[in-house]
Formats: sequence, C-alpha cells, structure tokens
Amino acid sequence: MQFTSSAVPAGPPRARRRFAVAATAALLLGGAAVPSAHAQAAADDPVPLAPTVTSLGPYEECAPNHCLPHGGPGMPARFRFTPNAADQDVTGYRVRFGDQVRTISVAEAESFEVTPTEGGVFFLDVQAVDWGARFGATTTFTFKVDPVLAHSRWRFDDGLNDPAATVAADSGTGSERHDAVVHTDGTGWSPLARAGEQDRALLLDTPEGQRPREYAETAGPVLDTSKPFTVSAWAYLAGTGDDRVVLSVPGSHGTALDLRYSAADRTWAFGRSAQDAPGAPSVRSLAATDAVPNAWTHLAGVFHTRHDTDPSNDTVQLYVNGRPQGSPVVLAEQAPAYEPWRATGGLQFGRGYADGDHDHYFRGRIDEVTAWQWPRTPLEIRRLTEVRDRNGEVVFTPAAHWDAASTEGGRVRQTGSYPGGDLGLSPTGASLNAEEGSLVLDGETGHAATEGPVVDETGSFTVSARVRVDSAAMAAKPEGYRALVAGQRAGTEYSWALWLKKYSQDAYLWEFTRTSLGPDGQPTETITFGSSDYAVLDTWVELTGVYDTVETKGAGKLSLYVDGMEQMSWRPSDLTHAQQGTGALTVGGDASGGAATAHALPGAVKTLRVWTGAITVPYIHHYVMPQ
Repeated sequence: MQFTSSAVPAGPPRARRRFAVAATAALLLGGAAVPSAHAQAAADDPVPLAPTVTSLGPYEECAPNHCLPHGGPGMPARFRFTPNAADQDVTGYRVRFGDQVRTISVAEAESFEVTPTEGGVFFLDVQAVDWGARFGATTTFTFKVDPVLAHSRWRFDDGLNDPAATVAADSGTGSERHDAVVHTDGTGWSPLARAGEQDRALLLDTPEGQRPREYAETAGPVLDTSKPFTVSAWAYLAGTGDDRVVLSVPGSHGTALDLRYSAADRTWAFGRSAQDAPGAPSVRSLAATDAVPNAWTHLAGVFHTRHDTDPSNDTVQLYVNGRPQGSPVVLAEQAPAYEPWRATGGLQFGRGYADGDHDHYFRGRIDEVTAWQWPRTPLEIRRLTEVRDRNGEVVFTPAAHWDAASTEGGRVRQTGSYPGGDLGLSPTGASLNAEEGSLVLDGETGHAATEGPVVDETGSFTVSARVRVDSAAMAAKPEGYRALVAGQRAGTEYSWALWLKKYSQDAYLWEFTRTSLGPDGQPTETITFGSSDYAVLDTWVELTGVYDTVETKGAGKLSLYVDGMEQMSWRPSDLTHAQQGTGALTVGGDASGGAATAHALPGAVKTLRVWTGAITVPYIHHYVMPQ
C-alpha cells in the first residue's frame, strides 16, 4: 500500500501527523515496510502537556505546606482551564473530582463548576484532550473547604445533675454562647432523651385541657436570618390536634424561622414569613408523609440564598429523618413581596409567634437542637440523624420492649419507658409459659398484637425478636410457607416484618422485609433480605432487622443479623421509598383477614424490641444480644 498526502484529512498540523501515524500502524500490521517519514511523525507527536487551572473563586489553591479553608460545603467552586502554550490542538478536557469523571469542551472550560458536599481537602484533576481524543498530562488543583464547625447547640442534659435547673446551656462551638432559659410549670427535663440514660430532653407537657405555656428561649438572636442558615432538632410529638411549633425566631409581626407540626396538613413544615409586616404570608416546605406522633423524628430546615444578593432565588427546604421533602421552595415565587429580613427576637423552643402574640406551644419533647449560620448539604443533614453522646459514641433509643417474662392479665407487657400497648393474645392457639418466660404459639391460630407503630419508619430503626421455631410443625407446612415472627401492618401488607421461610423440606431461611405502597394501597416495592445460612430450628435465635437511612443510596438500606452475626446478601437491599406503618403490630401470625390466622408461626417468642436508629456492627452485641 502506498501512503499519499491526498489520503490525509484536513485538520491541525499535529492531528494530520497523528493520521499518518495511524496509517503507519496499519502498514505494520499488514507486514509492509515503515517509511522513515512516518516514523519521524510518530516521534514528533507528543500528547498534550499539563493544562493551567485557575480558580474563579471562592477557593484558593493550597500551598505546599499550608492550606487555608475557604467557602463551605454546598458552595460551588468555579475554575477556568487553559491549554499549555505549546499545544495547538486541544479540543477539550477530562476532569476528575472525587468519584466523578467528565469530559468537557473548550467553551465549557471557561467556567467549570464543582460543588463539594462536605468540608475537607479536595483534589481536582484536569487533563487536556487533543484532536485525536488522547489525554495528556494531569494538573492537580488542591483546595480546602471550610467544614463549618461553628454552631450553637442545646443538648438539654442540664437537668441530669440538677433537676431544678432552669437554663439550657449552649454547648456549641461558636464564638458566642446563647444559653436558653427554660419556662415550665414543673420539671423541664425528661429522661426519655435521644442520647440515652445519661441525657435529658426538654419536656413540654402542659396537662390536657389547659392552655400550654411551657417553652424555652434565648435572650437574643442566635442567627442572622437574612443570611443562609440551618436548624435541626429531634421532636417527640405528643398530640396532633393543633399546630405545634418546635423552633421559631420572631420579629415584630412574623417569624423568620418556623419549624412546626401543621395540623391542617397533618405533617411537618418549615418556612418563614415573607416580610416582617402585618398580614405577610408564610411560605413553607411541607413533608411528603403524615407526622408520626409518640415517636422521635429528626427535623431540619435550610434557608438558602445561593450565596448572592438576589432574593429571587432564595429557598426554604424541610428535611425529615435526613431526607429532603420535595424540591426547595422558592420564596419569591410563592410570595412576590418576599424579602430576606433579619429577625430581632431570640430563638424560641416550643412556641411560635404571630401578630404580636406567642402561639402553638409544643406538647412533647424536644432534644439535640443545633443552629448553623450556613446551609448544610443533604449529605451532612443525613448524617445528623446519627445521635452521639458527649463522648462521641453512637447511642440508640429503645422505643418499645415486650418481654414474655413480664405479664399482666394474660397479656405480654410493654416494659419500655415510652408509651406503647401490651401484646394481647388471640383467643386460641397462644399461651404464656411462665416458667420459660415465653409466648407459645401453635402455628395454626395463635398470635399476639397491639396497636402500632412505635417508631417513625421513614427514619432509621432496628427490630429484634428472640424466637424458637418448632421443626416438626414447620415440616408439615408446604414449601414456600412464610411464618411471621413479627411485623407492622400497613394496609393489607407489612411496612416491615421478620419471617421464617420454608424453601424446601429441609431448607429454611430467616428474612427481613420492607414494603412500600402506592396511593391505591397496593404494593409498589418489596425488599427482602434473607439469611446467608439455613435457619436452625428448635433453639432460641436472636433475629434482628436493621433499616438504615444514613449509609444508603436510596431511602434506606436493609440488614439482617442472626445471633448477632451480620448476614450477607447478593440481592439489592436499598429501598427507594420508605413506607410508614399503621394499625396493628403483630407477633406470630396475621389475623387481619378475619378469624383465620395467616403466616402462623409454630414455636415461641420471648422478647420483641424496637429501637430508634440503625444499630450496626460495632454496637449490635452491646444493644441486641442477651447479656
């Protein structure tokens, strides 16, 4: 084959040489001799040199031995990429930031944007791409993002050593302290707190029938509400008959921060008054699902100005249990007269404000309140749902504990500290073994039930049952039979359930499932996490299901433990939509269809426990396994 210049396409000089190199390679493969001119072209055709990366703000490149933080999580970093002066045929750039890789055009390289989601040191790797789609040498731009550690925080554990204390200390890291004065008729502290026994929560429990007047407040402003901010709190709502405000910041007429339960919407809401003026409307971001009373729920509200002075793009966003509720609400779209005003009042814990009067006092408990003068990112807010004590250890709150060794009137008592009904036994097929301390079930009609739910299932939770299954009775069941250990009803399904499934005559597996329902009440998704090994029958087993909303790509991730040993699964374990259960919480079988008991469990159950929070490997033996 003869290579001629007429076969070389038009293009930049280095690109034309590259075509010649490709032709030379083809000749080599065909066994033809390589012309010396083509060999010289290959030697003269280097890949692009390292490009120049210029910061357009707000971040600066780290010096070799010094790296100052700038900006903050969620604040975009903008850059310009330019080729080395020796390169004449650069057509784009390949950019790597974290685990994301993109190839962009020269035009896009004039102002390229990445957004760090948390604080720390970050590396931006950039390579020039030439006409032949070859990647050149890498330029690495290193910058540090301010982790935004400064905040105000109220743990409400002040009453631990002094039940008569009337001040909740600000234990945050900000340069100023904003202690809150507690106004209650009796003790303002509850031992049923988020960080365990060595903690307290703010207790607001005005007796029913009386107008509530209990609250706490700081003496002055904690935040500049005209600038971006985030607030978060754990709330335990005792009643849903009226609006209940968790946090607010009043001005002269309205509130620049309002985090509440909205009775009209039956759910949580976060927003602010459009102006501090009489009759100014409130703009709110609403939760997508109904609020769950008598259960701990993590709430967060973010006011974002996009770090500019244009009020038309300011937004409010509510997060429930670490998850954003819908899209951010643009304030100016909902209220054209909106302006980002600054409130002058102190932070109110447990009451709102409107038209010169405080209102909508909270009933229940409030704990672990934090305020930042910064819009925290979705990743950061999801991680806020993990509760840690003062030593940094993760802690979990027991929501309910049924122990068959503790009975009263033929019922299994709920021995936990929080409200919850006892387990009532079915008329037939269920009995109590006082000597063994167990609930015995015949596998035909026996079961036990109480009214649920006991946790907010849109957040992380853990369920664990100590169960023994009768192998002889299970042998009589057909293949594919599923025996219910315990589960929370959701319509005709279970929002969560622990099962024993018979796969064959000698093969049984433990399972933990979660099911989501559509608007018509029909299942739209079921995630099943099965045990790695066959279930052992005729012996006591601690069966534990964990739903984790923090370490997940979806709404939550399922895990299963058998006697404290984590099980492995090759199926997807991430749920895309978290279903909240309603109605009966059942043990040992399902009688919702009438007199017959479906999924009846032959055997016995000693305990059933439920925790708020996802108990994971480092803590499973401490919290779950019998001591």
